[in-house]
Amino acid sequence: MRFSDVRHQDRALSLVRRALCSERMAHAYLFEGPEGVGKELAARALAARLLCEDDALAPDADACGQCPSCRLIAADNHPDFHLIHRGLHKLHPDRSIRQRKGLFLAVDLIRHFLIEPAAMKPAQGRRRVFLIRDAERMNEEAQNALLKTLEEPPGAACLILVTASAARLLPTIQSRCQRVPFGTLPLEFVAEELARRSGAAAVDARWLAELSGGRLGVALRWQQIDLLGTLEAVGDCLDRVSEGDPEAFAKGLIELATALAERARPGADDDAEEEPDEEDDAPRSAGRRVPTDELREALKLALLLVGACCRDALLTRFGVAAPASTSRLRRVPALVAEASFDRLEAGLRAVREAEYMLDRNVAPQLVGERLAVALLGELPVS
Repeated sequence: MRFSDVRHQDRALSLVRRALCSERMAHAYLFEGPEGVGKELAARALAARLLCEDDALAPDADACGQCPSCRLIAADNHPDFHLIHRGLHKLHPDRSIRQRKGLFLAVDLIRHFLIEPAAMKPAQGRRRVFLIRDAERMNEEAQNALLKTLEEPPGAACLILVTASAARLLPTIQSRCQRVPFGTLPLEFVAEELARRSGAAAVDARWLAELSGGRLGVALRWQQIDLLGTLEAVGDCLDRVSEGDPEAFAKGLIELATALAERARPGADDDAEEEPDEEDDAPRSAGRRVPTDELREALKLALLLVGACCRDALLTRFGVAAPASTSRLRRVPALVAEASFDRLEAGLRAVREAEYMLDRNVAPQLVGERLAVALLGELPVS
């Protein structure tokens, strides 16, 4: 947990280092930027430095890594370091809260795991550090409850809110935090790191780097769930569109998204005691219903691949050699191979519209069918 482990985020790290050197640390920070670019790693490095017991270090140096506090935080066992995340609902003393789905950081979690401990004296060091992962997942009630802690912070508490969607936080929350912006990473760096860490082939690593938009953490997760291996199934779905069967296309898209969702949640069995999802669009896999929010996120990945096929076909029209997606398909779907430039461009717009619909809780089956009709050119796309 060192600042030096955070790569290509010089602007963000310079803001943090300057604050450390000035010895006038803010009581709350908002680490904002795309998912998977090093925000939480930087937040943990800051927490380690604030809790480090080596007083001989330069103010902006990395934590020593050797003192008792550093060893405890490295083991995720420091009594003054609090990682706040949605899964904490399973540890809440109230049984009714433990039985919830944990889709949001609800007010009960914020009060029990953050507001109450923040008012206490540190157990071991000079301060308590609270790292709020996916801070945008706090609902409005939780954010309002947190406001008082941000307005009148206990002297020994430091809050670090980490978010990929700062716009979803209340303006009053944003204004009470020192904002630290993070950007995307160079594609070459992401591809090299992906190949080194996962053993991915160079062409696959490069394509995942481009597909992720320079987000290493995202590219690594997609490699782990074999996202590129889903391309063949996406091609089969597109063939169903060519056959004039939007319903079959939508069902196929949901099936492959369900498989992606299952591969992305290795701890799914831990949720066995939770109440089943009541929404009709949450399919069952291996006898267990896939949570609707996870299905929608997996569907977005499937849509991403549909869009990639359209994009790579467009690149082929311009003479760009061997796009990674189409080169992995045993047969390029006729819908993509034979489509005109205008049809492919409309297909990309249709994919964006489908993602918009999913974000607004439109039923996945309806989203898939509408996308199929749009891909056939039978529906105007805004």
